Amino acid sequence: MKKAHSKKIFFGWWVLAALCSIYATVNGIVTLSLKRFYPSLIETFGWTQSEVTQPISIFYFIIAFLTPFIGAALDRGNPKRIILAGATLILIGLVGMSQMSSLNHFMAIYIVFSFGVAGAGMASSMYILTRWFRRHRGKAVGILLLGGSLGAAFFNKVTGDAIDMIGWQNTTLLLAVLAFLFMIIPWTLVRTDPSEKGLFPDGIERNSGHKSIQDGPSLAQAFRSPELYLIFLTTAALWFCIIGFGQHQDIFFQKELGLSSSKVTNVGSALFLFGVVGKLIFGFLSDSFNKKSIMAWSILLLIIGNLVLYIIAIKTIELSPYWYAFTYGIAYSGVFTMIQIMIAELYSGPSYGKILGVVLTIDTLASVAGIVVLGKMSDYSGSYVTSIQLMIGLCLTALILFLLVRVKSRSTLIGNKKD
Repeated sequence: MKKAHSKKIFFGWWVLAALCSIYATVNGIVTLSLKRFYPSLIETFGWTQSEVTQPISIFYFIIAFLTPFIGAALDRGNPKRIILAGATLILIGLVGMSQMSSLNHFMAIYIVFSFGVAGAGMASSMYILTRWFRRHRGKAVGILLLGGSLGAAFFNKVTGDAIDMIGWQNTTLLLAVLAFLFMIIPWTLVRTDPSEKGLFPDGIERNSGHKSIQDGPSLAQAFRSPELYLIFLTTAALWFCIIGFGQHQDIFFQKELGLSSSKVTNVGSALFLFGVVGKLIFGFLSDSFNKKSIMAWSILLLIIGNLVLYIIAIKTIELSPYWYAFTYGIAYSGVFTMIQIMIAELYSGPSYGKILGVVLTIDTLASVAGIVVLGKMSDYSGSYVTSIQLMIGLCLTALILFLLVRVKSRSTLIGNKKD
Protein backbone atom coordinates (compact mmCIF):
# COMPACT_ATOMS: atom_id res chain seq x y z
CA MET A 1 0.00 0.00 0.00
CA LYS A 2 1.42 3.34 -1.01
CA LYS A 3 2.11 5.83 1.71
CA ALA A 4 0.03 8.99 1.40
CA HIS A 5 2.00 12.12 0.76
CA SER A 6 0.94 15.45 2.22
CA LYS A 7 0.51 18.24 -0.28
CA LYS A 8 3.54 20.49 -0.43
CA ILE A 9 3.24 24.23 0.03
CA PHE A 10 3.44 25.94 -3.36
CA PHE A 11 6.98 27.35 -3.63
CA GLY A 12 5.56 30.63 -4.89
CA TRP A 13 4.45 31.43 -1.35
CA TRP A 14 8.05 31.08 -0.16
CA VAL A 15 9.16 33.39 -2.97
CA LEU A 16 6.46 35.83 -1.91
CA ALA A 17 7.64 35.67 1.71
CA ALA A 18 11.20 36.46 0.61
CA LEU A 19 10.04 39.34 -1.58
CA CYS A 20 7.95 40.64 1.35
CA SER A 21 11.03 40.75 3.57
CA ILE A 22 13.12 42.50 0.93
CA TYR A 23 10.43 45.02 0.04
CA ALA A 24 9.63 45.60 3.73
CA THR A 25 13.26 46.56 4.29
CA VAL A 26 13.70 48.70 1.17
CA ASN A 27 10.42 50.52 1.66
CA GLY A 28 10.52 50.52 5.45
CA ILE A 29 13.99 51.98 5.81
CA VAL A 30 14.83 54.12 2.79
CA THR A 31 11.53 55.56 1.62
CA LEU A 32 9.55 55.73 4.88
CA SER A 33 11.72 55.65 8.01
CA LEU A 34 14.73 57.81 7.15
CA LYS A 35 12.47 60.85 7.49
CA ARG A 36 12.65 60.22 11.26
CA PHE A 37 16.15 61.69 10.95
CA TYR A 38 14.86 65.03 9.62
CA PRO A 39 14.14 66.75 12.96
CA SER A 40 17.57 65.68 14.28
CA LEU A 41 19.32 66.84 11.11
CA ILE A 42 17.54 70.20 11.26
CA GLU A 43 18.74 70.56 14.84
CA THR A 44 22.30 69.35 14.12
CA PHE A 45 23.02 71.23 10.89
CA GLY A 46 20.50 74.09 11.01
CA TRP A 47 18.88 73.12 7.70
CA THR A 48 15.43 74.39 6.73
CA GLN A 49 12.43 72.15 6.04
CA SER A 50 12.88 72.46 2.29
CA GLU A 51 16.65 71.84 2.56
CA VAL A 52 16.36 68.67 4.64
CA THR A 53 13.82 67.22 2.17
CA GLN A 54 15.83 68.26 -0.91
CA PRO A 55 17.88 65.01 -1.05
CA ILE A 56 14.74 62.84 -1.04
CA SER A 57 13.38 64.96 -3.90
CA ILE A 58 16.55 64.27 -5.91
CA PHE A 59 16.23 60.60 -4.89
CA TYR A 60 12.75 60.31 -6.40
CA PHE A 61 13.74 62.35 -9.44
CA ILE A 62 16.60 59.97 -10.26
CA ILE A 63 14.40 56.91 -9.67
CA ALA A 64 11.89 58.35 -12.13
CA PHE A 65 14.48 58.21 -14.91
CA LEU A 66 16.04 54.92 -13.80
CA THR A 67 12.76 52.99 -13.61
CA PRO A 68 12.10 52.64 -17.38
CA PHE A 69 15.61 51.21 -17.81
CA ILE A 70 15.03 48.86 -14.88
CA GLY A 71 11.71 47.82 -16.46
CA ALA A 72 13.39 47.04 -19.76
CA ALA A 73 16.18 45.16 -17.95
CA LEU A 74 13.58 43.08 -16.11
CA ASP A 75 11.95 42.06 -19.39
CA ARG A 76 15.23 40.77 -20.80
CA GLY A 77 17.55 40.23 -17.83
CA ASN A 78 17.81 38.55 -14.43
CA PRO A 79 15.52 40.20 -11.83
CA LYS A 80 17.15 38.32 -8.98
CA ARG A 81 20.58 39.79 -9.76
CA ILE A 82 19.03 43.25 -10.13
CA ILE A 83 17.56 42.94 -6.63
CA LEU A 84 20.93 41.88 -5.18
CA ALA A 85 22.74 44.81 -6.78
CA GLY A 86 20.13 47.23 -5.45
CA ALA A 87 20.26 45.77 -1.92
CA THR A 88 24.04 46.09 -1.86
CA LEU A 89 23.86 49.77 -2.78
CA ILE A 90 21.35 50.39 0.01
CA LEU A 91 23.75 48.87 2.53
CA ILE A 92 26.56 51.10 1.22
CA GLY A 93 24.33 54.17 1.52
CA LEU A 94 23.37 53.41 5.14
CA VAL A 95 26.97 52.98 6.21
CA GLY A 96 27.94 56.19 4.40
CA MET A 97 25.13 58.10 6.10
CA SER A 98 26.74 57.50 9.50
CA GLN A 99 29.66 59.69 8.36
CA MET A 100 27.51 62.47 6.88
CA SER A 101 28.75 66.01 7.54
CA SER A 102 27.10 68.30 4.95
CA LEU A 103 24.01 68.74 2.79
CA ASN A 104 25.99 67.80 -0.33
CA HIS A 105 27.10 64.62 1.39
CA PHE A 106 23.47 63.89 2.28
CA MET A 107 22.49 64.37 -1.37
CA ALA A 108 25.26 62.02 -2.55
CA ILE A 109 24.02 59.32 -0.18
CA TYR A 110 20.49 59.63 -1.51
CA ILE A 111 21.82 59.28 -5.06
CA VAL A 112 23.26 55.91 -4.00
CA PHE A 113 19.92 55.06 -2.39
CA SER A 114 18.09 55.92 -5.62
CA PHE A 115 20.04 53.32 -7.61
CA GLY A 116 19.55 50.81 -4.82
CA VAL A 117 15.80 51.28 -4.51
CA ALA A 118 15.33 51.28 -8.29
CA GLY A 119 16.90 47.83 -8.42
CA ALA A 120 15.59 46.23 -5.22
CA GLY A 121 12.24 47.99 -4.95
CA MET A 122 8.69 47.66 -6.21
CA ALA A 123 9.32 47.08 -9.92
CA SER A 124 11.51 43.99 -9.45
CA SER A 125 9.25 42.44 -6.81
CA MET A 126 6.08 43.02 -8.81
CA TYR A 127 7.70 41.61 -11.94
CA ILE A 128 8.59 38.35 -10.19
CA LEU A 129 5.26 38.14 -8.34
CA THR A 130 3.18 38.42 -11.53
CA ARG A 131 5.04 35.39 -12.93
CA TRP A 132 4.28 33.26 -9.88
CA PHE A 133 0.63 34.25 -9.34
CA ARG A 134 -2.38 34.73 -11.63
CA ARG A 135 -5.55 33.46 -9.93
CA HIS A 136 -4.34 34.61 -6.50
CA ARG A 137 -2.65 37.77 -7.75
CA GLY A 138 -4.80 40.14 -5.71
CA LYS A 139 -3.99 38.33 -2.49
CA ALA A 140 -0.32 38.03 -3.42
CA VAL A 141 0.00 41.74 -4.23
CA GLY A 142 -1.81 42.65 -1.02
CA ILE A 143 0.56 40.45 0.99
CA LEU A 144 3.64 41.84 -0.78
CA LEU A 145 2.59 45.42 -0.17
CA LEU A 146 1.59 44.81 3.45
CA GLY A 147 5.23 43.81 3.85
CA GLY A 148 6.04 47.42 3.05
CA SER A 149 3.68 48.62 5.79
CA LEU A 150 4.97 46.10 8.32
CA GLY A 151 8.52 47.11 7.49
CA ALA A 152 7.64 50.78 7.80
CA ALA A 153 5.94 50.24 11.18
CA PHE A 154 8.87 48.18 12.47
CA PHE A 155 11.71 50.30 11.12
CA ASN A 156 9.95 53.57 11.95
CA LYS A 157 9.70 52.47 15.59
CA VAL A 158 13.25 51.14 15.68
CA THR A 159 14.64 54.26 14.00
CA GLY A 160 12.77 56.73 16.21
CA ASP A 161 13.63 54.96 19.45
CA ALA A 162 17.25 54.37 18.43
CA ILE A 163 17.79 58.05 17.53
CA ASP A 164 16.60 59.02 21.01
CA MET A 165 18.81 56.39 22.67
CA ILE A 166 22.06 56.20 20.65
CA GLY A 167 21.97 59.20 18.30
CA TRP A 168 21.29 59.39 14.59
CA GLN A 169 24.81 58.38 13.42
CA ASN A 170 24.80 55.08 15.31
CA THR A 171 21.21 54.46 14.25
CA THR A 172 22.22 54.36 10.58
CA LEU A 173 24.73 51.59 11.36
CA LEU A 174 22.06 49.65 13.25
CA LEU A 175 19.77 49.95 10.23
CA ALA A 176 22.57 48.68 7.97
CA VAL A 177 22.88 45.50 10.06
CA LEU A 178 19.12 44.95 10.03
CA ALA A 179 18.98 45.63 6.29
CA PHE A 180 21.54 42.89 5.66
CA LEU A 181 19.56 40.38 7.72
CA PHE A 182 16.20 41.16 6.11
CA MET A 183 17.34 41.64 2.50
CA ILE A 184 20.35 39.49 1.67
CA ILE A 185 19.38 36.30 3.53
CA PRO A 186 15.79 36.10 2.13
CA TRP A 187 17.15 36.90 -1.33
CA THR A 188 18.57 33.37 -1.51
CA LEU A 189 15.00 31.99 -1.70
CA VAL A 190 13.94 34.12 -4.66
CA ARG A 191 13.34 32.47 -8.04
CA THR A 192 12.34 34.59 -11.03
CA ASP A 193 9.93 32.14 -12.67
CA PRO A 194 8.04 29.02 -11.50
CA SER A 195 9.60 27.07 -14.37
CA GLU A 196 12.91 27.21 -12.44
CA LYS A 197 11.29 24.83 -9.94
CA GLY A 198 9.38 22.83 -12.55
CA LEU A 199 6.14 24.58 -11.60
CA PHE A 200 3.43 26.77 -13.14
CA PRO A 201 1.73 29.93 -11.79
CA ASP A 202 -0.40 29.34 -8.65
CA GLY A 203 0.88 25.74 -8.58
CA ILE A 204 -1.65 24.68 -11.22
CA GLU A 205 -1.28 22.39 -14.21
CA ARG A 206 -0.42 23.77 -17.65
CA ASN A 207 -3.82 22.78 -19.14
CA SER A 208 -5.82 24.75 -16.53
CA GLY A 209 -6.82 27.46 -19.00
CA HIS A 210 -4.58 30.26 -17.71
CA LYS A 211 -3.20 32.61 -20.32
CA SER A 212 0.44 32.43 -21.27
CA ILE A 213 2.85 35.01 -19.89
CA GLN A 214 3.31 36.04 -23.52
CA ASP A 215 -0.30 37.28 -23.69
CA GLY A 216 -0.60 40.99 -23.07
CA PRO A 217 -0.28 44.33 -24.87
CA SER A 218 2.98 45.68 -26.16
CA LEU A 219 4.24 49.08 -25.00
CA ALA A 220 2.97 50.66 -28.24
CA GLN A 221 -0.46 49.06 -27.86
CA ALA A 222 -0.71 50.23 -24.26
CA PHE A 223 0.10 53.80 -25.29
CA ARG A 224 -2.74 53.73 -27.81
CA SER A 225 -5.20 53.08 -24.99
CA PRO A 226 -6.74 56.26 -23.48
CA GLU A 227 -7.19 54.36 -20.22
CA LEU A 228 -3.42 54.38 -19.70
CA TYR A 229 -3.33 58.19 -19.79
CA LEU A 230 -6.20 58.45 -17.33
CA ILE A 231 -4.30 56.07 -15.06
CA PHE A 232 -1.20 58.28 -15.44
CA LEU A 233 -3.12 61.37 -14.32
CA THR A 234 -4.96 59.58 -11.52
CA THR A 235 -1.94 57.95 -9.95
CA ALA A 236 0.23 61.05 -10.39
CA ALA A 237 -2.26 63.16 -8.42
CA LEU A 238 -2.44 60.51 -5.70
CA TRP A 239 1.32 60.07 -5.37
CA PHE A 240 1.81 63.85 -5.26
CA CYS A 241 -0.23 63.78 -2.06
CA ILE A 242 0.74 60.45 -0.50
CA ILE A 243 4.52 60.58 -0.98
CA GLY A 244 4.69 64.36 -0.88
CA PHE A 245 3.09 64.71 2.54
CA GLY A 246 4.63 61.47 3.78
CA GLN A 247 8.07 63.10 3.67
CA HIS A 248 6.75 66.12 5.61
CA GLN A 249 4.61 64.20 8.08
CA ASP A 250 7.11 64.08 10.96
CA ILE A 251 8.05 67.75 10.51
CA PHE A 252 4.35 68.67 10.58
CA PHE A 253 3.57 66.76 13.76
CA GLN A 254 6.80 67.52 15.63
CA LYS A 255 7.59 71.09 14.54
CA GLU A 256 4.16 72.56 13.73
CA LEU A 257 1.92 70.74 16.20
CA GLY A 258 4.60 70.38 18.88
CA LEU A 259 4.17 66.65 19.50
CA SER A 260 6.99 64.85 21.29
CA SER A 261 9.45 62.77 19.27
CA SER A 262 8.17 59.54 20.83
CA LYS A 263 4.54 60.37 20.00
CA VAL A 264 5.45 61.24 16.41
CA THR A 265 7.19 57.86 16.17
CA ASN A 266 4.12 56.08 17.56
CA VAL A 267 1.74 57.90 15.19
CA GLY A 268 3.94 56.95 12.25
CA SER A 269 4.05 53.31 13.33
CA ALA A 270 0.27 53.29 13.81
CA LEU A 271 -0.16 54.69 10.29
CA PHE A 272 1.90 51.86 8.84
CA LEU A 273 0.16 49.20 10.93
CA PHE A 274 -3.22 50.37 9.69
CA GLY A 275 -1.61 50.23 6.25
CA VAL A 276 -1.16 46.49 6.79
CA VAL A 277 -4.91 46.20 7.39
CA GLY A 278 -5.68 48.25 4.28
CA LYS A 279 -3.45 46.21 2.00
CA LEU A 280 -4.89 42.93 3.21
CA ILE A 281 -8.48 44.13 2.92
CA PHE A 282 -8.15 45.66 -0.53
CA GLY A 283 -5.95 42.85 -1.85
CA PHE A 284 -8.50 40.19 -0.87
CA LEU A 285 -11.49 42.27 -2.02
CA SER A 286 -9.91 42.70 -5.45
CA ASP A 287 -10.05 38.93 -6.05
CA SER A 288 -13.80 38.83 -5.35
CA PHE A 289 -15.27 42.15 -6.49
CA ASN A 290 -15.01 44.68 -9.32
CA LYS A 291 -11.50 46.10 -9.16
CA LYS A 292 -12.49 49.53 -10.45
CA SER A 293 -15.11 49.92 -7.72
CA ILE A 294 -12.67 48.87 -5.01
CA MET A 295 -10.10 51.35 -6.34
CA ALA A 296 -12.69 54.16 -6.30
CA TRP A 297 -13.60 53.41 -2.70
CA SER A 298 -9.94 53.54 -1.70
CA ILE A 299 -9.57 57.01 -3.25
CA LEU A 300 -12.71 58.20 -1.45
CA LEU A 301 -11.29 56.96 1.84
CA LEU A 302 -8.06 58.87 1.10
CA ILE A 303 -10.10 62.07 0.70
CA ILE A 304 -11.62 61.41 4.13
CA GLY A 305 -8.12 60.88 5.57
CA ASN A 306 -7.02 64.26 4.18
CA LEU A 307 -10.10 65.92 5.71
CA VAL A 308 -9.17 64.44 9.09
CA LEU A 309 -5.64 65.79 8.64
CA TYR A 310 -7.07 69.22 7.79
CA ILE A 311 -9.17 69.27 10.99
CA ILE A 312 -6.04 68.41 13.00
CA ALA A 313 -4.06 71.16 11.27
CA ILE A 314 -6.54 74.01 11.79
CA LYS A 315 -7.04 72.98 15.45
CA THR A 316 -10.64 74.15 15.66
CA ILE A 317 -11.61 70.70 16.93
CA GLU A 318 -9.39 68.69 19.25
CA LEU A 319 -8.74 65.51 17.28
CA SER A 320 -6.18 62.85 18.05
CA PRO A 321 -3.51 62.31 15.36
CA TYR A 322 -4.28 58.60 15.65
CA TRP A 323 -7.52 59.25 13.75
CA TYR A 324 -5.32 60.42 10.89
CA ALA A 325 -3.20 57.28 11.25
CA PHE A 326 -6.34 55.13 11.09
CA THR A 327 -8.08 56.68 8.09
CA TYR A 328 -5.01 57.67 6.08
CA GLY A 329 -3.18 54.42 6.79
CA ILE A 330 -5.96 52.21 5.45
CA ALA A 331 -6.67 54.59 2.56
CA TYR A 332 -3.19 55.12 1.14
CA SER A 333 -2.40 51.41 1.39
CA GLY A 334 -5.63 50.57 -0.41
CA VAL A 335 -4.83 53.02 -3.19
CA PHE A 336 -1.30 51.66 -3.52
CA THR A 337 -2.48 48.06 -3.63
CA MET A 338 -5.23 48.62 -6.18
CA ILE A 339 -2.99 50.59 -8.54
CA GLN A 340 -0.50 47.71 -8.69
CA ILE A 341 -3.24 45.11 -9.12
CA MET A 342 -4.98 46.97 -11.93
CA ILE A 343 -1.76 47.60 -13.87
CA ALA A 344 -0.78 43.94 -13.55
CA GLU A 345 -4.29 42.84 -14.54
CA LEU A 346 -4.37 45.01 -17.66
CA TYR A 347 -0.76 44.99 -18.84
CA SER A 348 1.05 41.85 -17.58
CA GLY A 349 2.80 40.11 -20.43
CA PRO A 350 6.06 40.36 -22.39
CA SER A 351 6.14 44.18 -22.04
CA TYR A 352 4.88 44.37 -18.46
CA GLY A 353 8.25 45.50 -17.10
CA LYS A 354 8.43 48.39 -19.58
CA ILE A 355 4.82 49.47 -18.98
CA LEU A 356 5.21 49.25 -15.20
CA GLY A 357 8.43 51.24 -15.50
CA VAL A 358 6.67 54.05 -17.35
CA VAL A 359 3.82 54.18 -14.82
CA LEU A 360 6.27 54.22 -11.90
CA THR A 361 8.26 56.98 -13.61
CA ILE A 362 5.18 59.19 -13.88
CA ASP A 363 4.27 58.47 -10.26
CA THR A 364 7.80 59.14 -9.03
CA LEU A 365 8.01 62.50 -10.82
CA ALA A 366 4.69 63.41 -9.22
CA SER A 367 6.11 62.36 -5.85
CA VAL A 368 9.09 64.68 -6.36
CA ALA A 369 6.73 67.52 -7.22
CA GLY A 370 4.71 66.80 -4.09
CA ILE A 371 7.74 66.84 -1.80
CA VAL A 372 9.07 70.11 -3.28
CA VAL A 373 5.75 71.96 -3.64
CA LEU A 374 4.41 71.04 -0.20
CA GLY A 375 7.74 72.01 1.38
CA LYS A 376 7.88 75.36 -0.40
CA MET A 377 4.25 76.10 0.44
CA SER A 378 4.85 75.40 4.13
CA ASP A 379 8.01 77.53 4.15
CA TYR A 380 6.14 80.42 2.51
CA SER A 381 2.98 80.29 4.62
CA GLY A 382 4.53 79.03 7.85
CA SER A 383 1.98 76.23 8.00
CA TYR A 384 0.92 73.03 6.24
CA VAL A 385 -2.76 74.04 6.15
CA THR A 386 -2.72 75.29 2.55
CA SER A 387 -0.74 72.20 1.51
CA ILE A 388 -3.45 69.95 2.95
CA GLN A 389 -6.14 71.95 1.14
CA LEU A 390 -4.26 71.35 -2.12
CA MET A 391 -4.10 67.62 -1.38
CA ILE A 392 -7.86 67.43 -0.81
CA GLY A 393 -8.47 69.07 -4.19
CA LEU A 394 -6.04 66.78 -5.99
CA CYS A 395 -7.56 63.63 -4.48
CA LEU A 396 -11.03 64.75 -5.56
CA THR A 397 -9.65 65.32 -9.06
CA ALA A 398 -8.05 61.85 -9.04
CA LEU A 399 -11.38 60.25 -8.12
CA ILE A 400 -13.17 62.00 -11.00
CA LEU A 401 -10.45 61.04 -13.48
CA PHE A 402 -10.45 57.42 -12.37
CA LEU A 403 -14.21 57.14 -12.73
CA LEU A 404 -13.67 57.94 -16.43
CA VAL A 405 -11.46 54.86 -16.84
CA ARG A 406 -13.15 52.04 -18.73
CA VAL A 407 -11.53 48.76 -17.72
CA LYS A 408 -11.31 46.86 -21.00
CA SER A 409 -10.63 43.19 -21.49
CA ARG A 410 -7.08 42.06 -22.15
CA SER A 411 -8.04 40.90 -25.64
CA THR A 412 -9.23 44.42 -26.49
CA LEU A 413 -6.01 45.91 -25.12
CA ILE A 414 -3.84 43.48 -27.05
CA GLY A 415 -5.66 44.22 -30.29
CA ASN A 416 -4.12 43.24 -33.56
CA LYS A 417 -1.11 40.95 -33.14
CA LYS A 418 0.45 42.51 -36.21
CA ASP A 419 1.13 45.58 -34.08
